[in-house]
Amino acid sequence: QKYRQNLEAVRILRTIHAEARPATPEEMAVIAKYVGWGGLPQVFATPEEAPQWQAEQEELKAFLEPGEYESARATVLNAHYTAPTVVRAMYAALDRLGFKGGRVLEPACGLGHFFGLMPPEIAARSELVGIEIDPLTARLAKTLYPDADIRSQAFENATLPTNRFDLAVSNVPFGDYSPYDPKLNPRKFHIHDYFFVAAAERVRPGGLIAFITSRGTLDKQYPHLREAVAKTCDLVGAIRLPHTAFKKNANTEVTTDIVFLRRRHTGEKPGGLPWRESRPYGDSENPIFLNEYYHAHPEMMLGKLERRERGMYGRDEVRLTGDGRDLDEALAKAVRALPGGVFKPLTEAQAAALRQTIPVPPGVKPNAYVLTEEGGGGIAVRDGDELRL
Repeated sequence: QKYRQNLEAVRILRTIHAEARPATPEEMAVIAKYVGWGGLPQVFATPEEAPQWQAEQEELKAFLEPGEYESARATVLNAHYTAPTVVRAMYAALDRLGFKGGRVLEPACGLGHFFGLMPPEIAARSELVGIEIDPLTARLAKTLYPDADIRSQAFENATLPTNRFDLAVSNVPFGDYSPYDPKLNPRKFHIHDYFFVAAAERVRPGGLIAFITSRGTLDKQYPHLREAVAKTCDLVGAIRLPHTAFKKNANTEVTTDIVFLRRRHTGEKPGGLPWRESRPYGDSENPIFLNEYYHAHPEMMLGKLERRERGMYGRDEVRLTGDGRDLDEALAKAVRALPGGVFKPLTEAQAAALRQTIPVPPGVKPNAYVLTEEGGGGIAVRDGDELRL
C-alpha cells in the first residue's frame, strides 16, 4: 500500500508540472501520503534478494527517470518520516518553551511534515526554509508547501546564514557515515551528530534546536559531540521514545531521543541541564551506557530500557520498550515536565547586534561585493571564506 501511495504521488506531481498548475486540495491529499523509500528497501533489491517484490522492482525502475531512481535508492537508509503524534508533541513542547513563531529551518524536511503539522497560529507568524537532499521528494514538498523556501540539496552544501533562525526542527538522518564539511565537521561526526553542529551555527543566540536523533547522540561513551555543541548551546530537556514510535508510519523500529537545545547569547554563562557525560546504567557486568540527563530524569524515558541480543543488524542493541501507556498520553506528560518560557524574542538591540555571515558562493573574489537573497537579501562583501551582510 505504501509503495502504491508513493507511485500515485509521483504521478500527480508529473501531471501538475506538465500542466503548469498548482495541485488541487484532492491532489495534495494524495501527495501527503507519500512516505519515501526508507521502509521499502525491497523495491530496490534484486529479484534474487526479494523475489516477492520482483514486479514492483521492475515497475519502479521503468517508472522513475534514471536520476530519480538512483537518488531514491540512496535515501533508503534515512527516509523514515515522522509519526504525526511525535511532531505534534514536539510543537506542544516548543510552545511550552516559549516559541510562538519566527524563522524556522527544517534541515532534513522530507515531504515537509514539520511544516504541515505546524500549529496554524505558529505558521502564521513563521518564515519556513526546508532542505531536502532527494530532488523528487523536494519537488513533492514544494507542491504541498508553495510558500516555503524548499531547497533540493544536502544540508552540508546549503548556503545558509549564521545566526539567522529562531528554530531548527527536524527528524535528522541517522547513519554511520560523515558528511564532508571541512569547516563545520573537521572531526568527521556521523551524519546525525553533524546536524547538531551545523544547526547550532545557523540558529541565532537565544534560538532553539529540536531534533529527533539516534540514542547514540546522548548515550555514546565518547562525549566529543556533546562537548562541541555545549560550547554554544544548553540542554533544556530531552524525551526518549519507545523503539516502536515510528513503526506504523515509517516501517522501522529504532530507539530515538527528542533533544531540545537553546543557543546561548554572547557572554552568557553556560546553564541548562547536565548532559555531557554518559554513565553505566543497570547490570554492572554488562552495563548500558546512559546519558547523565536520563540518570537524573528517568521519567523522561517513555518505557523500559533493555538490552536485546542480535537486533535488526545482527548485533546486540539497546532499546526502549514501551511501558503500556498510550504514546500521546506519555508524550503529553513528558512535555509538561519541560521548563517553561526559555525562548525569548530578540530585542531590537540584540537583533541589531547580530552578525550574519554566509558561505561564499563560487566566483566571488576576496573583498568583492555581491547581491544575495540570503539573510533577508541585500549587498554582501566577501570577508575570508564568508559573505558578510
